[in-house]
Amino acid sequence: MILRKWLTSKNSLLFGSVMLAGYLLLILTVTNVGQKKLQESQHNELHLKIQHYANLLSNYFELSNRSLSFIARNKTISTFYANKNSGMSMTYGLRASLFNVQQLLAERIEPNQDKRPPYFSRITLLALDGTIIADTAQQTGFNRGNIDLSALKSVDQKLLINKYQNQLSLRLSTTVYFQNKPIAMMIGEYNQSPIIALLDAQQYQGTGSYIRLLSEYGSIFIWDSLNNPEDFDLDNDHDDHLHSFHLNKKVENTSFTLEAWVEGVDNKSLFTSKWFVLLLSLLAVPVFSSLYYLFYIERKNSLLRAQIHHSTKQQTVLSTHNLQLEKEVSKRKLSEEKLAFQATHDSLTGLPNRSYSLQKLNDAVNNCQRSRKKVLIMYIDLDNFKQVNDTLGHAAGDIILQETGKRLKLALRKTDTVARLSGDEFMVIIDELQDLEQAKELAVKVLHLFDQPFKMNKHLFHTSTSIGLAVFPDDATDAENLLKSADMALYKVKETGRNNFSFFESKMNDDVNRKVAINVRLRAALKENTLEMYYQPLIDLSTQKIIGAEALMRWTDSQLGFVPPDEFIAQAEKNDLIDQLGSFALNTAAHQAAEWQKIAPLQIAINFSSVQFRHCESLLAEIQEVLLTTGLPPEKLDVEVTESLLINQEGELFDMLKSLRNMGVELSIDDFGTGYSALSYLQKFSFTKLKIDRAFIMNLTNNRADQSLVKAITAMAKALNLKVVAEGIEDKKQMQFLTGLDCEFGQGYFFSPPVTAEKFERLLRDQISAES
Repeated sequence: MILRKWLTSKNSLLFGSVMLAGYLLLILTVTNVGQKKLQESQHNELHLKIQHYANLLSNYFELSNRSLSFIARNKTISTFYANKNSGMSMTYGLRASLFNVQQLLAERIEPNQDKRPPYFSRITLLALDGTIIADTAQQTGFNRGNIDLSALKSVDQKLLINKYQNQLSLRLSTTVYFQNKPIAMMIGEYNQSPIIALLDAQQYQGTGSYIRLLSEYGSIFIWDSLNNPEDFDLDNDHDDHLHSFHLNKKVENTSFTLEAWVEGVDNKSLFTSKWFVLLLSLLAVPVFSSLYYLFYIERKNSLLRAQIHHSTKQQTVLSTHNLQLEKEVSKRKLSEEKLAFQATHDSLTGLPNRSYSLQKLNDAVNNCQRSRKKVLIMYIDLDNFKQVNDTLGHAAGDIILQETGKRLKLALRKTDTVARLSGDEFMVIIDELQDLEQAKELAVKVLHLFDQPFKMNKHLFHTSTSIGLAVFPDDATDAENLLKSADMALYKVKETGRNNFSFFESKMNDDVNRKVAINVRLRAALKENTLEMYYQPLIDLSTQKIIGAEALMRWTDSQLGFVPPDEFIAQAEKNDLIDQLGSFALNTAAHQAAEWQKIAPLQIAINFSSVQFRHCESLLAEIQEVLLTTGLPPEKLDVEVTESLLINQEGELFDMLKSLRNMGVELSIDDFGTGYSALSYLQKFSFTKLKIDRAFIMNLTNNRADQSLVKAITAMAKALNLKVVAEGIEDKKQMQFLTGLDCEFGQGYFFSPPVTAEKFERLLRDQISAES
C-alpha cells in the first residue's frame, strides 16, 4: 500500500527526469569515446581493405597469366606450327589450321559459360620477325610500342605497359614454344573493364574515397565518391582534414601501385562529427521543457480519466447490440444471395441459365460496340443425347450434363461465360475475340473434350457434340440475332453429320472442315491400315550404288485423295496420333529392311517426330522391341531427327540417344540448316550423319550463296567426323559438285523417287545383277 501511494504520476515523472539527465550525460561520454575508437577502427579497416584490393589484383593478373599460357600451349597452336614446319601450304591444309587458331583466339575474348567477362579484349599471335600470324582485331592497328621480340623471347611472360593513343595500354606477352624452342609471341591486350569492375564492385556511393591504379606510364581511374571532387587535388589535398587517409599498396608481381584517398569518418556523417556531441548537449533543453509540460498535462489527464471510464461502459453496451444486429444482417444477405443465384443459374449444373446468359450476352455485345471488338458465341448441342435418356435413364443423362459443364469450364478462360440454355444445349460467350483463327482453335478444343468417354456406374459412354459459331458484329448486330445465327450454324452441322462445327458464314469453313476431315479420316486410316510406306534409295556417290533407303509415309484417302505428308503429319502431332503413325512407320520399315538383309546389307533411315520424344523411355523400349522382333541388326537402323528436337533438351533425351548409340543404332540430323542450327548439339549428341536439306541443293549449280553454304556445312561435318547426305539431287551437275566436295551419300529424283517396297526390291536386284 505504501509503495502504491508513492508511485503516483507526479513522482514517476520526477524520477524519470533524474534518470533522463543521467542518461544524457552517459550518452555524451560514450559518444565521445566511441568516435575516437571509430577513427582508429577505420584506419585499421582501410589498411586491410587496400591490402585485400591489392591481393585481388595480384590474383587477377596471375589468373590471366595462366589463361594466356594455356592458350599458348593449346593443341591447336602446336598443330598449326607442326603443319607449317612440315612444309604444308595454305592451299593444302595450313589455311584450315590457321582458321582453327583464329577461332581459338576469338573464343578466348568472348565471355565464358558463366558469362564472366574475358581477361583480354584482343589476342595477337606474332612471329619472331614481327609478322602478325593471327589477330582477333585485324581491322584495328596493332600497337608495337615497347615490344622487343628478341628480349621477350628469353622470358616466358612479361607485363607490358605503355601509352598508346593517349591511353594507358596493358598487355601480356607469352612466349610460344614448339619442340622446346621459342617460335612466336602471343600478345594479350587486357580488357580493363573487368579490372575496374573488380574493385569498384567493392565500393558504393557515400564511401568518400578515390582509388586509382598507378604505374610509371600513367594511372587507371577506378573509383571516385569524394564529397567535394571539384576541389580535390591528388598531389596536394590528400593530407587535409577532409581526406585524412592516404594509402598505397604495391600489387605483387606487377609494376602497379594501388593508391587511395579516403574521407575521414568524422566528415562522413553528423553522428561521427564533433557537432553531434554539441547537439546532444542542446537536446537537454527541449527534453526538460517537455518534462515540465508533461507535469502540466498530467494534472489535466486526471480529470479526463473519470469521464473516459464512464464512456467506456456505455460503449460496451452499444457494441453488444451492434454485434447482434450484424449477425442478423449477414444471415439475410446470405439468404438473398442464395435466392439470386437460384434465379440466375441452372440447378443441375450450377451454370448460368438461359435468361442470365442472354443478359450476359447483351452486356458483352454492348461493351464490344463501345470498344469495337468482337464477341464469339458457341452454340453447343450434345449429339444423340435423347438415346442416353431413353436407354440409360435420366439420372445418367444428368451425370453427362454435369460432366459436360465441368469440362467446358475447365477448358476455357475464367473470363468466358459457359451457360446451359436448355436440355442438352449449352452456350459459350468469348469476349474480345482476337481473330477467326482463335475461334477455330477453340471449337476444335471443345470437340476434343468429348474424345474421352463418360463414366457411369463402371460403364463408359461415348458421345460427341455439334457446335455452331457466330461472331459479333460480323454475323449479327444484336444479341438476339447473334444467337439465331449460331443456332442456324448448329443446324447446318447437324445436317452434315454431327461431331463438327461450323461458322455462320460458309466461306470460312473450307480450311477448318479439311483439318477436321483429315483428323477423322486419319483415325480411320489407322484402323483400316490404309497408310503406305515408300522407300527412296540412298546412294553412295563414289560408287553410284544403293547402300540404304529412307522410309517415307504416304496416304491416299478414298474421300480426300492424296494428302501430302507435311499436312497429315502436322495434324497428327496436334491430335495425339503421331505416336500411332510413328509405330506404324517403325514396325513396317524395320520388317521390310530385315527382309532386304537377305539380298544386301542395307541401312534403313526412319524419320521420328520431335513429339514422339516426349516419352523417351517408352520410345526407346519400342525401338528395342522392334529390333528384337524383326531381327534387324541395330547398326542397320538410322534414326533421323530434326534440329528442333534438340532445343533446350537435355537429361532424358541425352540418355536415350546415348543408349541408341551404345546399341549400335546410327543417328542423323535431318534437314540441317533449316531450323535451329546449334553447333554445340553436334558435339554433345553422338550423331553419325548430317543431312543437307534439299533447299540448299535445289539451286546449287546456279547460286553462289548455296554453294558456299554447302561447302561450309560439308567442311564442318568433316571436322566433326560426320558423314554427309545430300537430299534432293535433281541432276548430274549437282551430283558432280557434291562429289567434288567429298560428300559421301546422296538421294533424290536424279537417282530415284520414293517407290513402293516391291519397286525398291526390283532396283536392288537389278543392281546386284549388273554387278555380277
